[in-house]
Order: sequence, then C-alpha cells, then structure tokens
Amino acid sequence: MQGIERIKQHIIANADATVKAIQEDTASLEKKTLAESEERCRKILQDAEDNSRRDAAMTVRRGESLADAEKRKNRLAHRQKIADDVIFRALKLLNEEPEELRVKRYASWVHALGVSKGVITLAEREQHLKAPLAAALGAGEFTFSKEDGSFSGGIMIHHGRVTDNLTYDLVVRDHRPELTRLIFEILGDETSDEESGDA
Repeated sequence: MQGIERIKQHIIANADATVKAIQEDTASLEKKTLAESEERCRKILQDAEDNSRRDAAMTVRRGESLADAEKRKNRLAHRQKIADDVIFRALKLLNEEPEELRVKRYASWVHALGVSKGVITLAEREQHLKAPLAAALGAGEFTFSKEDGSFSGGIMIHHGRVTDNLTYDLVVRDHRPELTRLIFEILGDETSDEESGDA
C-alpha cells in the first residue's frame, strides 16, 4: 500500500507543481497580453490623434484654399465691374459729345473707307444728324436707311455687297479684353487698394 500512497503523493506533488507552473505561465501570459493590448490601444489612440490632427490641418488648408478662391473670384468680379463702369462712362461721353464733333467723326470714318456712295444707318437717338452728316460728306451718293440702328452710337454703312459696322457697340464688344487691360494699366494699384478695403 505504501507504494501506491507514494505514487499518489508523487502525482499530487507533480500536479501541484504543474498547476503552479500553469498559474505562473497564465499570469505571465495575462500580464504580457495586457501589456500588448495597452500598447495597441495607446498606438490606436496615437494614430487616431495624429489622423485627427492631419484631418484638421487638411480641413483648415482646404478652408483657406476655398476662402482664397472666393477672394480671387470677388476681386475679379470687382475689377470687371470697374472695367464695365469705365467703358459705360466712356460710351456715354462719346454719345454726349457735341453734334458737330460726332458728325465730323462719322464723316471721317466714311472718307477713310474711300467710298463715294452707300446707305448709312444711324442709331435711333441720332436720326437728327442725317442732314449735317450729309453736308459733311459733301460730294457723293449717300442715302440714309429708313430703319434706325439698334446700337448706341456710331454708324453702319452699306456699300456694294459690303456692310461696314462702325458702331461703338461693336468696337467695345470686339476689343473688351484689350480695353479692360488698358483700364487696369491706367488705374494701376488703385483697384488693389479698393479691393482690400483700404480705399
């Protein structure tokens, strides 16, 4: 019996040692797993924080870029409005010049074409210039269209198969980019001051 008792004691002793070893291994594994989990959590939080910072910075940059684009758009619209106003005022001044100056200008345009006959069209508001313009043209076979021109000022002259459009509206339309550029060359930095609100 003693032999069996010794074997039991030996098994129990081994079992105790095994359980103790398993408990120690489990505790060590738990400690290691917990440390790794904490490290992973810390890294996830750090990555999330870094990503948030990057996203926030990107959002700020995107916002600044949109704000700059909006400023440029507003500045361009403001500059274009100034150009439109200047061109409108210039046209108004041309149309308000004394009759004799307008008649002289229109006659010089016809003479520059080198034509001696044709049908001239005047704007509705300049129909009263027919007689003085006919006198300024002198010799030649010029008549005036019965229909008013739908333009602000200047003339149209039809001769042979050609119609020369010498209206202010066409000049402005065809040369608007050049006129706008010239306006801003003349104005220089004044528009920048107005746009920034310093004026």
